[in-house]
Amino acid sequence: MHPVSKLLFGWVEAPRTPLFLFIGVILVCAGLVLVDLTLNRHEYIHLAEGFAFYAMWGFGAFAFAVLSGWPLGKLLRRSEDYYGEAETTPQDVEGKP
Repeated sequence: MHPVSKLLFGWVEAPRTPLFLFIGVILVCAGLVLVDLTLNRHEYIHLAEGFAFYAMWGFGAFAFAVLSGWPLGKLLRRSEDYYGEAETTPQDVEGKP
C-alpha cells in the first residue's frame, strides 16, 4: 500500500471504525431531530409543518426508487441462456475449417 494512502485511509482498517461511524451518524441524526423540534416552520402546505416530514418524505422517495428496480429489472433483464452455452462454439464458426 502506498504511504500516502495509508496516511489518508489507514483509519478505515481500525476494528472500531464501524462503531465510531455508527455512533457519529446517530449523534448527527439526534441533533437534526432536536433542531427539527425547535424550528418554527412557515410552510405553504400544512402537512410539511409536521414532525420529521422531510425525513419521511426522503425515506419514502428513496424506498420507492430502490423498490422500483425489481420490476424494472424483470422487464429489462435478459434470460440466463441468452448468449448460449459457455462451452459451445458460436454458430458461425462451426462450419469453417
